[in-house]
Amino acid sequence: MKKWIIVGAVLAVLLCTAGAGGYLLLSSGSEAGEDFTAPGTGLVAESEPVEVRHGEISSRVVLSATVTAAPGKAVESKRSGTVARVWLSDGQSVEEGAPVVTLTVADEVPAAAGAGDDGEAAAPATTEVVVRAPATGTVAGLGDLAVGDPVEAGPIAEVVKDEFRAVARIEPNEVYRFYEDPHEIMLKIDRGPAPEPCEFMSLGTGETSGADGSDSAAEDAPGAGGAADGADGASIELVCRIPDSLKVFPGVQGQLSIVTGRARNALIVPVTAVRGSVDEGEVLVVGEDGSEEVREVGLGISDGENVEVVRGLSIGDRVMDPVPLSEEFDVPSAPPGGDEVIDGTMSGGW
Repeated sequence: MKKWIIVGAVLAVLLCTAGAGGYLLLSSGSEAGEDFTAPGTGLVAESEPVEVRHGEISSRVVLSATVTAAPGKAVESKRSGTVARVWLSDGQSVEEGAPVVTLTVADEVPAAAGAGDDGEAAAPATTEVVVRAPATGTVAGLGDLAVGDPVEAGPIAEVVKDEFRAVARIEPNEVYRFYEDPHEIMLKIDRGPAPEPCEFMSLGTGETSGADGSDSAAEDAPGAGGAADGADGASIELVCRIPDSLKVFPGVQGQLSIVTGRARNALIVPVTAVRGSVDEGEVLVVGEDGSEEVREVGLGISDGENVEVVRGLSIGDRVMDPVPLSEEFDVPSAPPGGDEVIDGTMSGGW
């Protein structure tokens, strides 16, 4: 009958947990200063002291991504009016600030009430307002807009940039691995060209629509400012700008390789030497005389094998690796030649 081989199983669990981006190697119910060792298990003998050392460490995340076209920017009128001239049509290129539509709008301050020489009411005074392109790109959404058509205040058309983005969804727990805004991102298109850098744009709960908001083009006549739309927060997304040299199409799938953090000349220890959470943990420090001390430490970047210690240890300190397990979560060894008993159920090993 196979015996319970606890150390190998524990190490496998620890490494898998670290690879998922955390350092929660095994939750400890013990207070600082209590013995880590489970009585009668001999786990301390399986651990060895290792020195805290300097080194470079980085964290990398690989995410599935989808290529999308950059959102258009609204060609927006701040006032209602009647079309006096349409300067462009859909599909034409336009430079930022160029006229797109001219509107005839009624003056905001009406002329003094009264009758004309023929006894009829005077016509309201009007002003021509030119609505201009908010960006350089291609005009879209004008449709069959023609002279004489009424136009309400708001978007009339949009300017679409010849630009693509890669969008990757991030599981909420994975966000903890982003220690700062990432600036090293490589995009690899499935069955496509060689990977190329992808410029970081945003990390958050989705993009605010580029078709409205404060980026709208100014008009020649003054008007009220547009309102900004908010994101609905349905998902966490990372967005990067795809270089023009990379030929892509909307809907193409790929992968983003993202360096989420990097530290040079950092104090590092194996992840298996730490019991704790993402930011803080505990280690078992071994003194020159063999004494042991439970010490709280601050944690930084992890690459799945090592973790940066930002507080609580110094170069040359020695810590036990793997950290001895607490008796609250340790499973005692089965009697020699016997089966393991868990919750009253016999298990004959693996």
